[in-house]
Amino acid sequence: MEAPIKFYSNFSLNNEDIRTINLLYLPLIGFEATTLYSFLHTILNKVTLESEIIDKPNLVNLLGLKINTFNQALAKLEGINLARTFTSADLTIVILLPPFTPKNFLKDTILGSYLYQIVGENWFNKLVKQFSIPPLDLKDYKEVTRTFGEVFKEEINENYFKVDENISGRRPNHRNLTSNSDFDMDLFLSKIDVTKLKDGITDDFKKKITSICFVYNFSLEQMTNLFYDSIKDDGYFSYDILKKKAQSLYNFLHKFKEPVENNNKEEKIVEALDNLKPEALLSSLMGENFPTILLQKINELYNNINLAPGLINLMIIKVYASKKSIPALSYFQKVAKSWQDSGIFTTYDAIVKNVYKENKPKRKNKVDDIKLEDWQIEGMEEIMKGFKNNG
Repeated sequence: MEAPIKFYSNFSLNNEDIRTINLLYLPLIGFEATTLYSFLHTILNKVTLESEIIDKPNLVNLLGLKINTFNQALAKLEGINLARTFTSADLTIVILLPPFTPKNFLKDTILGSYLYQIVGENWFNKLVKQFSIPPLDLKDYKEVTRTFGEVFKEEINENYFKVDENISGRRPNHRNLTSNSDFDMDLFLSKIDVTKLKDGITDDFKKKITSICFVYNFSLEQMTNLFYDSIKDDGYFSYDILKKKAQSLYNFLHKFKEPVENNNKEEKIVEALDNLKPEALLSSLMGENFPTILLQKINELYNNINLAPGLINLMIIKVYASKKSIPALSYFQKVAKSWQDSGIFTTYDAIVKNVYKENKPKRKNKVDDIKLEDWQIEGMEEIMKGFKNNG
């Protein structure tokens, strides 16, 4: 028979907490865990912030859950740092922890990234706006706030009564969510050139690498390759580039597509490009008698450029339209870098977002000048007919 449970907390759940839980945590932990978290706060004594001792079967029946569902929900609360559990032979104690503030949640490498992957960019941006406040411009003002010493002249009595009892109030919620990660940092450091780190091997660098690996579930080899792909022109590693490269690799490995909220024509183009096979692509561009060696070249692009296949297909189409040939891998790598620097990471980005500025001056023979808006939709529709004819 399982030991009974008692719940504790050191804070009271307020309206802002509930809003944060429902909008930010719920997509990650699900309805059952969210309901369990809210319910447990309601059974706490309002003064002592502790519950009575409860038999687990009675609690599960009260919630209308199956025992496995309850255990999974509690595990999610523990995993996302909303609860800590301690057990003995006679009693299990669960301590409820406060949620992150919206700012800390959305800026957190792990939680923010998970939420972004689950809800997509459009809804994620809407959530950010939900919790955004307008900036206060104080550049024309001078602060005249008085200090404590200016207002309270009396000397402090060092013999004041010191409070030893536990006092209600939020404790910082900073438990490292990646503390149990099995990523071998020492082995990773042995495989990279640490001279590429401008500030050396810092705890912040280790935390960022571990977080990226934890969020995307990359292997040691993938993380090593991503590190070298994130070297700037000045020869030093860039975490900002790493984040973009990691998202691109994840999109490629899992064929992740953001929600498309545009018209049906755009959605069909994105879908057609994502599902386009190399044979159909080459046949559409050159006819059925294309050089078979080009199939090997396209597969080389898929294997060496960390972008979604649909985006690579569009890149091939655009480069071929410009050069009337399919150049070497190095050329496409330059195009890929140019697109990523401009914010293009998915097929949807390239077709719909139109991130290149129309007033950008033209320069001859520059990769950057292959502008998305130069395309005619009619031409894309003709290519799509070729897709259909070739299966």
